[in-house]
Amino acid sequence: MASDGQQGPALFTLRDARESDLPSVDFMALGEGMDRMPGIERMRVAVNDADEVVGFLRLQPDAQGVAYVNPVVVYPTWRGQGVGRALMDDAHERAGELRLIARGTSVGFYRKLGFTNMSWADTDQSAASEDCDGCPYRADCKPQPMRLV
Repeated sequence: MASDGQQGPALFTLRDARESDLPSVDFMALGEGMDRMPGIERMRVAVNDADEVVGFLRLQPDAQGVAYVNPVVVYPTWRGQGVGRALMDDAHERAGELRLIARGTSVGFYRKLGFTNMSWADTDQSAASEDCDGCPYRADCKPQPMRLV
C-alpha cells in the first residue's frame, strides 16, 4: 500500500495478528496510555517490509454483534502514511458497520473516513474502551460515539 495512492512498492501490508506480535502491540498501546491488549483475537496489524508491526486495530463485538474499534493505534513515525486509514478500511470491509468512541483530535480523522456522530444511548458501554462518565480527563478528550455504516 503506497502512501501516495500511486503504484510503487508497498510501504506496509495488513495481516492477522500473531502471538509474536503482542510485545510490539503492547509497546504501542502502553505508549498511548492504554493497557496491554488481552490477546490477538480479532486483531489485524500493519507491518513494514521487515514484518515489524507499525500499526494495529482490534475489533470488539457488542452483545448484538456490532463491531467496535477498540483500539486503532499507529506507531508515531508511521502516522500520515495511510496505515490508520488502511486498517479502518480493512475493518469496515470485514465487519460491515463499525462503531467507536472517538477522543480528542481523532474525531476529525474518523469524520474524514465517513464516520458520523451517534448518541451515547445507542452505545454499548461493554464494548466501548472504557466508561467515560467517571474519567477525570473527559473534559479534555471530549469522547464522542461514532459509527460508519
